[in-house]
Amino acid sequence: MSVRGRKPDPTVDHRIRQAAAGLVLSHGLDFTMDDVAAAAGVGRASVFRRYASKRDMLLETLTGLMNAHVSIPDTGSLEGDLRVVITDTLGLWHQPGVARMAKQVYGEAGRDPAVAELIRTSMRNRMERSWVVYERAIERGELPPNADLWMLTDLFTGFVSYRGLLDLPLPDPEEIVQVLLHGFTSA
Repeated sequence: MSVRGRKPDPTVDHRIRQAAAGLVLSHGLDFTMDDVAAAAGVGRASVFRRYASKRDMLLETLTGLMNAHVSIPDTGSLEGDLRVVITDTLGLWHQPGVARMAKQVYGEAGRDPAVAELIRTSMRNRMERSWVVYERAIERGELPPNADLWMLTDLFTGFVSYRGLLDLPLPDPEEIVQVLLHGFTSA
């Protein structure tokens, strides 16, 4: 028995996900499902077959973007590791569209509890994966065993988010490393 019609293209799901991620990064939340279809090179129906709404697509896309790989350096010192992490993070904020997207997503989090939970969960999971940097520092004696790793993590991520969302200049990575490790005292 022969089946009528074309065989499904196994690359369509990937192309739609890539198109949605690209549009979020380039346009923030200001695009349509038709824009996704055009960017993916598929018909509108292909997008709607996978996502009932733009919100559903955005939640999946934002989850993928938030779960992007976190660099976990091993330079042999906490100071060196922090320098790499901070440089990478600041570099991300300087990429075109990232600050704009972040502003829109945080704004959406105030209106949509699902977006707020996605940010909360993804950020916490992402930060916790990078704790190996701190665990090695504890083993080397650079941090006390009872160091509050959430506070150390939040000091940096909160600072960068605050500055990025308000379009305030972000300092040099070296300045941030010194403040995280030594506060405002003479090092």
